[in-house]
Amino acid sequence: MTSVKIPTSFNIDLEFETANIGQRFLAWLIDVLIRGVFVLVMSVTLGKLHYSSTTMYVIYFFIYLLPFTFYFLALEILMNGQTPGKKMMGIRVRNMNGGKPSISQHLIRWLFRAIETPWIVFNAVIPIVSMVRSPYDQRLGDVVAGTIVVNTRSKTSINETIFRDMSEVDYTPQFPQILKLSDRDMNKIKELMDRAIKSGDVQLTARVSYRVRDVLNIQSDLDHLPFLETVLNDYNYYTTR
Repeated sequence: MTSVKIPTSFNIDLEFETANIGQRFLAWLIDVLIRGVFVLVMSVTLGKLHYSSTTMYVIYFFIYLLPFTFYFLALEILMNGQTPGKKMMGIRVRNMNGGKPSISQHLIRWLFRAIETPWIVFNAVIPIVSMVRSPYDQRLGDVVAGTIVVNTRSKTSINETIFRDMSEVDYTPQFPQILKLSDRDMNKIKELMDRAIKSGDVQLTARVSYRVRDVLNIQSDLDHLPFLETVLNDYNYYTTR
């Protein structure tokens, strides 16, 4: 298992543990078993139908073939970089910035899966060699797509930094003035806010809130803690778009 430091736009390195070959193989095997059960259920169900051959081809295509073929692509997009197998193994697909992969990155990984699925010895060699040679345990599809598979339990939690992945939410920023502050300013705000929350120091939260409002000339009816949370979210939104 390899540790990888992923730089963010805030000059902070987030340290993750990459998923090793064993974890990824077991995740793949779980997904194969799930698809196998799906095939079995669909075969029994479709075998009991008595439609015309044309109708059966249409049913087979939409209910059987499409879900089976696009299993990995669809679920990794819908489940934020995971399939049931990956979720059970505690691993997730991320881009090289630690964020959510784009649709095109998911598509590239899926296309390369055709030549990396270990059904036969030759195909199995490709991802194994790629992962052994890669410093980040990436299979060929990951290298080309610019993605990495990491453990969901990272050594450095994103919650401990000012980094927040705003790509997963439909967010509307409120304070464009926030860009007047630097990464160092935001880290100090986050540090003080966390200290105030941990100790229950309401006065410290208020002092930080008033200071930010004064420096940025912000008029807001938000309470102090929601205001600071919004400030952090806005900063993430503007600096990662």
